[in-house]
Amino acid sequence: MIGANARARRIDDRRAKESPSETGKRAAFRLATAILMYSFGGRREGANGTEFLPPGITEAELLSVCVGPDLDSTTALACLKELKEQCLYLHFDGVRYCYKKDPNVTLLIEQESDAVGRDERQVEDRIREMLEERIAGRNAVIWKAKSGDIPDKEPSFLIAYTPLNSGADARGGREAAAKEGFENCGSSPRKYRNGLGLAVPAAEQIEILRRSVRYLLAVERLWKKPKLGLTDEQKSQLRERERTESAAAESGLLKLYAEVWLPKVTKDGIVNDVAAVGGRPLQITLDDKKRARVHDRIMVLLVDVQRRVFPTLSPGKIIELFKLGEGNPPTLGIKTADVVDGFYSFLGFPRLVSGAVVKKAIAKGIADGFFGYYSGSTPALGCNGKFQVPVARVRFNTTVTEDEIDLESGFLMMPRAVPVTAPSPATPGTESTTVTAVGLGSGPPLIITRTPGDPGGGPRTSPTGRATGQKYIDINFSADRNQLFAAWNAIANLADLAGKVNVTVHADSAEGFDKGKLQNGVLEPLRESDLIK
Repeated sequence: MIGANARARRIDDRRAKESPSETGKRAAFRLATAILMYSFGGRREGANGTEFLPPGITEAELLSVCVGPDLDSTTALACLKELKEQCLYLHFDGVRYCYKKDPNVTLLIEQESDAVGRDERQVEDRIREMLEERIAGRNAVIWKAKSGDIPDKEPSFLIAYTPLNSGADARGGREAAAKEGFENCGSSPRKYRNGLGLAVPAAEQIEILRRSVRYLLAVERLWKKPKLGLTDEQKSQLRERERTESAAAESGLLKLYAEVWLPKVTKDGIVNDVAAVGGRPLQITLDDKKRARVHDRIMVLLVDVQRRVFPTLSPGKIIELFKLGEGNPPTLGIKTADVVDGFYSFLGFPRLVSGAVVKKAIAKGIADGFFGYYSGSTPALGCNGKFQVPVARVRFNTTVTEDEIDLESGFLMMPRAVPVTAPSPATPGTESTTVTAVGLGSGPPLIITRTPGDPGGGPRTSPTGRATGQKYIDINFSADRNQLFAAWNAIANLADLAGKVNVTVHADSAEGFDKGKLQNGVLEPLRESDLIK
């Protein structure tokens, strides 16, 4: 207890270093000394005659003789737990603590741990096995040292858990290896750079985890040696130690990966953008065996805490990022495959959890009239500014399910390039209408309706003043500020008639839009009115 390598002394020195308030208290030494004094048993003379006392001391008795103004019971119990786990000759039978000449299971575990430590490969194999059990079924890969072993071109955000030895490397070496993984997939340039993150082990946690797993393997090996002839007391101690080391290994594994490195483009090229847990409490989910899901914890960090990866996407973001409707001539359509490639390839674009996020955004964009959708070979744009595809195969301003969206063969088209239904022959009593609009000076646009065979033009209604058979109306016109004010009442009247109208606005500026004015004068008022998100 007083030697240079005494367990009690080491416990006191470590606790004083971690908590200066315990300096000089020597709590472990006081507890160990009291246990030693009570380890010999003896005879006591009392009113009832001679009473033989068994060797050892109960926990309540130990606290009563050690706890005082300078040592609280919480600290004493914490030290007692460490003594029980580390002292080689301290025994506990479930009631009393006592020193004996025979070693306890701690010595057996220490000896077996030394044997395990001579082959650290089995320790790493066990850690890898534990990781794989907790990451199974997730979009992740474990301990791929070469960039070519990390998959590419999969439309889903991938976490690559780097090997343990990478945490012990110098930071410069780790950053160079990370850059290699972000830029290349083997001998080829990596395509989906924006869909990859590297989980890096914390150097200070590696040895803590190794130690716990080393002891856990030692306990498991002892259970497989029936010739040891363990007593019931020793078996109980071994079970308790197994639970302790298993919990320590679980905790160490959960804390092992506390940083995720993401690629980021700067003027100096690709650099590491670090998302770190720090002191944040992260939600922990357990599997059916009550094991912490390591990968889920990392995704909570990236999705909910640091907001580096997104589970949702707005249709307007697709139009904005791919500049649909812009250019000269304007870009009026794009393949869905190019949309997916863009989000997972272009650094600076939002990182998406999976391709399903794109599907949801496209389905919402179709329903809300942001763009039309067609599945098949890439269509050609006709001289009328419409894509040359069968109207019946275009989905626009209608509800679609995510299953209907094909990210490989789909095609998105801006509203003004969506083909329209051609006039059909009129049936008796039904008027078939084609509607166009022409701006007249500073006045409102003139809406002209014609029936097939009608050479003239002009508004046409039934004798009662109600439309005869017309189910929809499309109006397209260009207008300046004054014309818009003049036309607004007409659009409002149409909204009264229909209940609701879908409005698509396209504007070009030769000089480019002022971002501040666009944001404050256009987008914010529309958001405040819940017209856009």
